[in-house]
Amino acid sequence: MKIKREFYCLVDRNNKPDLRYLFEDQAEAQRKLQQVKNSIQGETLFLPNNRRDYFVDGVQRKFIEAGQKAEIRRGCWSAVQVRKATLVDNIKPERIFQSVKKSKAYNLEYSKKRIKERATVAPIKMPSLPKIPVETSVPAFQVNSWSQSFLKTRPLTGTLATLCLIAFTSIFTINYRASSEMSDILIKAQAEAAQKSLENQTKVLGAKDKKLADQFEGKFDEFVLSSLAQFETVKAEELEGEIMKIIANSPMEKMAPLIAKQDRKVAAFLIGIAKKESNLGRRVPVLNGQDCYNYWGYRGIRDRMGTGGHTCFDSPEDAIATVGGRLQRLVQSDVDTPAEMVLWKCGSNCASDAGAAKWIKDVDMYFQKIDNNGNNG
Repeated sequence: MKIKREFYCLVDRNNKPDLRYLFEDQAEAQRKLQQVKNSIQGETLFLPNNRRDYFVDGVQRKFIEAGQKAEIRRGCWSAVQVRKATLVDNIKPERIFQSVKKSKAYNLEYSKKRIKERATVAPIKMPSLPKIPVETSVPAFQVNSWSQSFLKTRPLTGTLATLCLIAFTSIFTINYRASSEMSDILIKAQAEAAQKSLENQTKVLGAKDKKLADQFEGKFDEFVLSSLAQFETVKAEELEGEIMKIIANSPMEKMAPLIAKQDRKVAAFLIGIAKKESNLGRRVPVLNGQDCYNYWGYRGIRDRMGTGGHTCFDSPEDAIATVGGRLQRLVQSDVDTPAEMVLWKCGSNCASDAGAAKWIKDVDMYFQKIDNNGNNG
């Protein structure tokens, strides 16, 4: 059986070891012994016949028999000493003792020493320069004045200035061209990116945008037509109000809404001519005692003809549609004043008609009341 090196431990007079410590160094064990004896840790049990036992964790009172004489004191009062403890190789000290104090004598310490070589630099001797005597004269070219120097000549100064200007101009021109080219490249790249982005957006929107555009266009056209219709209605109502101021309480009053739907100039002729020819329906041709609704002296040939060879209309609507249509065609042919419309009375023989001037004057009086209001509006 292989024997390990010797250890040291603390034992009392009964050869009971203190299992708290195990030492490899005897001197270390002696120092620990003095520390234990001077400490108040643990308790010592005093029994008769001068027997003493030291308990590191204190005396367990339950093991003392009742009536037995015993005394307990704090600290170590027993004869504790250092003894060798020999252990075999198959027993680890850590399994028996709580701590094993290693000896420094068995710890090998190695140290490496690095020798730093310091290079010694030998002083360098500089060659001594020959001293120039004070009386020694300096060469003549070193004492020339600035006024005699070639650097102060005008040609050289001008040349240097020109070279500096050329260099500065060249640098500025090169930088400007480079900046311009870079700006053009960036602008072109940005424009291409914007164009591609627009094309992508157009492709993505595609048919949806077209459908929305068609719907918007249809809605817009509908809105325009509706607005125009409303505007025409307002105009007709306004014109009807002006007409009613003239023909109210006359047989022609019932035709006011129909006349208001005509062009303003045509409506003005319908009122002016009716006032002159029939006094707004008060003097009219009749057929079988019935009103022919012919208030303008119209003589178109029909199956139904009234008194005086005048046309007999079937209804106010028929009258306005026929007479208004005839006047509309004349106005479109630039017959748009009472002086020109006098042919309604006398045809092509107005020059020999003595009543032509009076007809123009009377028709123009009421024609202007309607036509001028439209021009003023």
